[in-house]
Amino acid sequence: MRALYARAAETKFINTSEIAAELEPLFEKHGYRKHAEGEPLRILLLHDDGVGDFINCSPAIREVRRAYPDAYITLVVFRPGYAMAVTCPYVDQVIADERKCDWNDPLALFEWYARLAQKLLPMHFDLSFHFTVYGSLVLLSYLSGAARRIGYAPEHGMLPGPFPLGAVRGFVTDAVPTIPRGTHSVYRYLPLIESLTGKETEDCRPEIWTLAQETERWRVQLGKAAPDALWIAVAIGSTDGRRHYPAASYAELFQHILEVEARDVRFLLLGGPGDRADGEVLAGALPEQRVWNAVGQMSYRGSAAALSCCRLYIGNDTGLMHAAAASRLPVLTPCCYPADRPMVTNAVPIVHYPYGVPAVLVRPAHALPECQDSDDIWGCAMKRPHCITQITPDLMLRGYRLLNELIRQGRSELFCIYEMENPTHDGRVTAVEHLDVDTFETIAEK
Repeated sequence: MRALYARAAETKFINTSEIAAELEPLFEKHGYRKHAEGEPLRILLLHDDGVGDFINCSPAIREVRRAYPDAYITLVVFRPGYAMAVTCPYVDQVIADERKCDWNDPLALFEWYARLAQKLLPMHFDLSFHFTVYGSLVLLSYLSGAARRIGYAPEHGMLPGPFPLGAVRGFVTDAVPTIPRGTHSVYRYLPLIESLTGKETEDCRPEIWTLAQETERWRVQLGKAAPDALWIAVAIGSTDGRRHYPAASYAELFQHILEVEARDVRFLLLGGPGDRADGEVLAGALPEQRVWNAVGQMSYRGSAAALSCCRLYIGNDTGLMHAAAASRLPVLTPCCYPADRPMVTNAVPIVHYPYGVPAVLVRPAHALPECQDSDDIWGCAMKRPHCITQITPDLMLRGYRLLNELIRQGRSELFCIYEMENPTHDGRVTAVEHLDVDTFETIAEK
């Protein structure tokens, strides 16, 4: 493998056909193409996307274990998903993909995955599932030596990346037709295991994996601080600036909630070290006894354990939003996708809405000038707080009231809310859309 990389580095060209031609005889010679008698089935699961996507992959991981109860299963995953994966009850081993090379440099990716494959080769995998459709992950699946490699058919499309799937077509032994674009990410992973079992998954609910003692510690601490309170988990961070709702706007929203709520509402602030400044803004704007500022004080898994002890989630569209949905918390989130922009087939609100819980997405009415002609999957083309800043705290409060009504009625459904101009009224009115999560078409609006 080192020789293959050296040749690619010299020529600045990665010949995938040449890789297969040289490695396949070696895989055959050293027994990688047949199961070792007397050994358990060895399965490799590969996931190289964000932590929210990883949470939505949890039903597929659960189904792999259900289908192969006696197998030895190894999971390779990015951080911070790794912190949660190590407590996953469905796998036997977790390896962190610490990739730090340039995603857009195919040679650097080849070098990194060739090195990672050295850790995987001694395990002699019988099956490999590469859950995302990046060509680079297909390459890793092949370099791992796995005998059968299950993934999406290259001819059915790809996501951006330096390795076109067509170039690694020969590395997939069991090609599964890609599901239609515009399908929630929970359903993007399940077809791979269903293609082998021939059965449709009955339980598609995502789940999070935390340490029982972490969760219990937060349950006790929140109970001591305010035993009868409505604790609201608040995630204020995001790695993508366009999804970042201003801390000052959150502060105004929470002040409004405290004014209108008869219940003892408390806010648990969550986020990473880079969100500390926003956490201080929020904590400073609220009565001390009503806020617990835990921003930057624990790991991602610790934050997931903490929010699972709350009763509602208000915050940005980030991995913790999906952790909240997996914990069955109702969700209120500001969404940067403007209401006047048509939903592209792979739009993030379609593919990554909070799954299986009452949820309200609050959207800006219009795209700002820089984004009016954008076909970006986020609707907003800027990578900084932009279109989302048009959402007012008052509109968020109306979304909060709508969410509480959904909770009261026991409806785990998805709604969008935004302001719009109405020529028959003075000023603006609030538009509410009830969305069909299968088609993402409006069921009803008012």
